[in-house]
Amino acid sequence: MTTARIRRGIVAGIDGSDGALEAAAWAASAARRFEEPLRLVHVLPKHPNSRGGDGAPDGDEILAAAEKAVLDGQRDLEVERSTHPGPPAQALVELSKTARMLVLGPAATSEMKSVVAGSDVVRVSNRAECPVVVWRGIQGHEVSGTRPVVVGVDGSELSDMAVAHAFEFAAFFGVPLVAVHTWAEHSTLGAWYSEERRFTDWSDLVQHEEAWLAESLAGWREKYPDVEVTRCLERGGPMKVLLEYSFGAQLIAVGSHGRNPFTASIVGSTSQSLIHHARCPVLICRKG
Repeated sequence: MTTARIRRGIVAGIDGSDGALEAAAWAASAARRFEEPLRLVHVLPKHPNSRGGDGAPDGDEILAAAEKAVLDGQRDLEVERSTHPGPPAQALVELSKTARMLVLGPAATSEMKSVVAGSDVVRVSNRAECPVVVWRGIQGHEVSGTRPVVVGVDGSELSDMAVAHAFEFAAFFGVPLVAVHTWAEHSTLGAWYSEERRFTDWSDLVQHEEAWLAESLAGWREKYPDVEVTRCLERGGPMKVLLEYSFGAQLIAVGSHGRNPFTASIVGSTSQSLIHHARCPVLICRKG
């Protein structure tokens, strides 16, 4: 199922950085497509009644500047502004309980620093109860009418959620959908793999995987008949394959198990790798 309509608003986290403003501009484009209000949110680093006293703009000033920047003189979008007490990750996760979507600026730390010191972007992506889009400021602000939405498909419940939201995005944006399923004989083939099969013709397996991918998308293609769908079966690890697909996408959608950065660094996390390295915004879907 797609996000329930009782959830309201596209929430964009605003901290005064250029990356957050770029993310908010993307969020405004998405809010127009979804006909949802844009909710600009600033999380205060201290108690909400305190002021830094160092001449830096306060939360209201930061939000007012952000609203002016994302509207750019237009009045075709309902905008709400609010400030909340921190910590940032905790406040944004709380907002995710009623939001249709969260949109965050790029991770301010490297992937390795996220393991050691943590990252608010990763924390929110791992714990949010609605889809989270992490901005990757590479290809411009606006929702494009040409580049496809890409979704990683692996048959898990979280992957199914990513597929649902990817179809919804593609339908609202009016763009094609590319569904990518990866396989590797040494790790994901189960009964198909044995030492005897290791150097044999894989055509039967490929046909099996192609049939499975087509079947897994069939219901969503019926629900969204106007979305042009391309199925892609790729041999290799999902991190590397999806990163390559991000170069030609306007959005890439994946499910997330919500692993902490340390665990993810050991067992691997496709979503966290994409958060730090993708060449387009990343949609993270978790079970809320």
